[in-house]
Amino acid sequence: MSPMVDPWRLFPRSIPVLPENTTRFDGVVRCSNPALAEEWRLLLSGNAAVSVPANSSHWVEIETSELTTGFIDLLMTSNELDNNTSAPRVEILCSECYEAPMESVTSRVKNDRTDYNNGILYGMKDTYASHKGSNHYSPFWFRTFRYIRLTVTTTGSSAPFRIDSLTFRSTHYPLEIRTKIQTSDTLIRKLWDISVNTLRNCMHETYEDCPFYEQNQFAMDTRSMILFTYLLSRDDCLARKAMQEFYATRREDGLIETHAPCPGRATNIPTFSLFWVLMVWDHMVHFGDEALVRSYLGAVDGVLNYFHQRVNTVTGLVGQFDQDTWAFVDWADGWATPSKGFWGLAVPPAYYKTGSATYHSLVYAYVLSKASELCCFLGRYDTAEEYIRRRDELIEAVRKHCFDRETGFFLDGPGTNGEVSQHCQVFAVLAGCVSGEDAKLLLRRTILQREQYGLVKASFALGFYMFRAVSLADVYEECWSTLIQPWERMIADNLTTWAEGESMMRSDCHGWSATPVWEIGTEILGVKLRSQKYIDHVLGKGTLDIKDKKGQSDTQIVPRKSLVRGHISADVLVGDGQDDLVHVEISEGLE
Repeated sequence: MSPMVDPWRLFPRSIPVLPENTTRFDGVVRCSNPALAEEWRLLLSGNAAVSVPANSSHWVEIETSELTTGFIDLLMTSNELDNNTSAPRVEILCSECYEAPMESVTSRVKNDRTDYNNGILYGMKDTYASHKGSNHYSPFWFRTFRYIRLTVTTTGSSAPFRIDSLTFRSTHYPLEIRTKIQTSDTLIRKLWDISVNTLRNCMHETYEDCPFYEQNQFAMDTRSMILFTYLLSRDDCLARKAMQEFYATRREDGLIETHAPCPGRATNIPTFSLFWVLMVWDHMVHFGDEALVRSYLGAVDGVLNYFHQRVNTVTGLVGQFDQDTWAFVDWADGWATPSKGFWGLAVPPAYYKTGSATYHSLVYAYVLSKASELCCFLGRYDTAEEYIRRRDELIEAVRKHCFDRETGFFLDGPGTNGEVSQHCQVFAVLAGCVSGEDAKLLLRRTILQREQYGLVKASFALGFYMFRAVSLADVYEECWSTLIQPWERMIADNLTTWAEGESMMRSDCHGWSATPVWEIGTEILGVKLRSQKYIDHVLGKGTLDIKDKKGQSDTQIVPRKSLVRGHISADVLVGDGQDDLVHVEISEGLE
């Protein structure tokens, strides 16, 4: 008999305990009985209780100054007998915003998030049935809210019901933010503050796509949020935890699971595994930890091998994935193949028409370049050269089969004339399919003339990569005003966190939308950090033709002064320590 072995091991907690800070709500928006509004305000300030008469029903809507996450603490006193089936009940509805009445569960209209005159609150409800004496309600897990609707029902009760206190304990990952800015530029200030608030509300025990809905740690979303964290702090504990949690989900086919932690095998999006590889590359660039890279390099090769096995031997392009996976690219308008049901959503129709989506080949090629740097970092030059060869073969195949010389655009699939998207043009630049003046022209048409040429628009999820492409092609300042417009509209609509997307009006707080914080730090302020080990082991080596090799110093400071309307004073992290800061000053009109 084999000995009985416990399959699980306990390890020390790898991140700090999340703090819980008692906080008061900021005010009353409206209530069912305006005569009681002042009583509710006094309750929120901690100066009085609210007495709800027997056999009545009252509601009040209260607010915080910005969307947050926390545990609600509601203290109440009931004089009703415990055996009374009509004991007072309290319903707590947590909501992100005011919005137009919903015509269906998928039809939502959100404009000014503070417009309580024309909007109503939607959200999950907690219902609490009181008992005689003192009552204290607090949920087991945090809630996400900007507004709360509290409804107290005493129908059938014979005695008044008292609300003694209503507060909440805000909770987030305790990230020590070291990069800070002061500015008279209103747009820059709001872009920065809202981005930071968005990110902190998507950081708890894990990174989360959104705190209000599924609270899942998706690989693609998490890669962006980790980078935003690196800009603000040298605390990489949550990032390391995320990388390890994805690593722990490795499958027999080489992929990692799309989101983790996960209780079981879920729908897999193969390209999300590539974004996990980018997480490892990002950590190498910013921290230069050889042990971390070495521990994950085998899994990196497994991910890349999955895609290599699916390269079509005729076209040289990445073909279709396994039937039980989802070829997801982006929640873009018009991307749906009805005959494929759910699997046809968010996938370019060209994927099913031709057997290939150009995007898949381009992202794979882009990641092969980064993986080659991981190998160089550890001195594994043969594998690095293999990855570069594979990348070059993919690029050649994309140019041959997916580039429309007549229109000058990369198609969504081989031979799919007329089917073009921003996604393919952006990753064509990032992967090295096009460069120089050709890349500039391509991106000007892709971003500044998108509607004229009929390109499918990329969502906020790809916004980060659009900015990276225009930066690489040196058309950043030309494209800034167009690319930043969606965030300006959200500011005008009084959001305090960034929404999930323009066309998908669901979540009002989505981590992948916090891109402006990265743009301000690395592009407008111009501070680009590379760890010294990355410089020494990768950029300083001349053994490979790595297309994005710069051979520059670890800290570059090249601000984009033309994008500033006013003055900025900032301290930005540049080194491995929390106190390694560089001071940057920018004033409009000054060179």
